[in-house]
Amino acid sequence: MKSNRLFFLAVVNLLASVVFPVTPAFSQNHDNVIEWSKSPIGSNNERVAASLQLVRQIDGVEIEDIAVEGKSITVGKPFAAADDWLKTITFRVRNISGRRLVSVQITVVLPEMNNRSPDVVFCYGCALAEKERLMPGEVVELKMLGGEFYDWVRSRIAEQGSAFRISKAEIHHMYVTPTYRSPVVQWMC
Repeated sequence: MKSNRLFFLAVVNLLASVVFPVTPAFSQNHDNVIEWSKSPIGSNNERVAASLQLVRQIDGVEIEDIAVEGKSITVGKPFAAADDWLKTITFRVRNISGRRLVSVQITVVLPEMNNRSPDVVFCYGCALAEKERLMPGEVVELKMLGGEFYDWVRSRIAEQGSAFRISKAEIHHMYVTPTYRSPVVQWMC
């Protein structure tokens, strides 16, 4: 009697695993990473337009946090995220200068792309709704440009093939525009 019951339970378990296979609720990749660029703008003695001032560091802006899907990540450390993780990146920055800022932009590149990577722009002050100046001490979140920008980035990624997916992004450079009439300050990673 006991052996019939064990046989019955084994058959039920087998059928259940075939009919209802265990699958994750959503695709997660544990090998995603955001890194500092190994070859940022300005590190190879590039020349720039006269209106730009290249500097190694901007003392007036500080990156306080980088989050993907609302969870803080550490630059250089792998993290899990869904396939569309790029559009969920946010950079929280603080204006630690004594000046008001018009805009702050961080540009990310995708080094895994065989062809030239698109510049993936995260910005505060670029959208019409964000025309308030970033006051000293204020913290804001930089998000990917709105509209159809993410669709354009995705189409560039899709050019690599339908199975291709991005697991690495590099912080390439940052632009800060102060309110007074002076050159745009550009920071390199």
